[in-house]
Amino acid sequence: MERIGMVTVGQAPRDDLVPFMTPFFTRPVDVLQAGALDGLGPAAIAALAPDAGEAGIAARLLDGSETLVSHAKLFPRVQQCADRLRAEGAELLVILCGADWSALRSDVLVVNPGLVFPAIVSALAAGRRLGVMKPVAGQIEGARRQFAERGIDAVVTSASPYTPRRYDDARRAAGELRRAGVDLVWMTCVGMDEAMRDVVTETTGKPAILARSILARVIDELLAAGRVPVPA
Repeated sequence: MERIGMVTVGQAPRDDLVPFMTPFFTRPVDVLQAGALDGLGPAAIAALAPDAGEAGIAARLLDGSETLVSHAKLFPRVQQCADRLRAEGAELLVILCGADWSALRSDVLVVNPGLVFPAIVSALAAGRRLGVMKPVAGQIEGARRQFAERGIDAVVTSASPYTPRRYDDARRAAGELRRAGVDLVWMTCVGMDEAMRDVVTETTGKPAILARSILARVIDELLAAGRVPVPA
């Protein structure tokens, strides 16, 4: 049985996410989890907040609430989580966040959503108007630039999956995308679930792609041969 190490940028375990993903796996796996904010109190978490002008990334706490953290400040803690899971026997590492984690060091394969997601979605959206839903409003301009550089006509909005108003926020954001005439919606955060997607598809009348579904299917493809790929 393969052992997969999953690192969240918030607190582990991700009981809102990992149980959704594991049924996609066609082979049995042992999932190890670690969170970059594990064991931290409010003051220590606040110290990881984005600096002025930094968009920040959304991190889920154990109580289901959200906090914004700085990618740069959090990175060393994500690296520590990856190292710990590798020491515990993880044969594949997965970062449960759509930011780019290319700088992580590992002697095993790392599934980096920050590279995987844009490549897949850009291929699907070629020649179409793409609606993009980010979890944080501060990430909107960066997403616009990212897809523009790929030649994709993208309309970007935001709706957090970690607030009590997430379905209302999703409906509002989807309304913006409907009025903009998008052909396809990309729900970028792994915290966005099927219920949020139902709101989006009902509101827009267009197909919506969930980040968590893509991630689960990519992992399963790596597991399908019965052996996790080992870097040369």
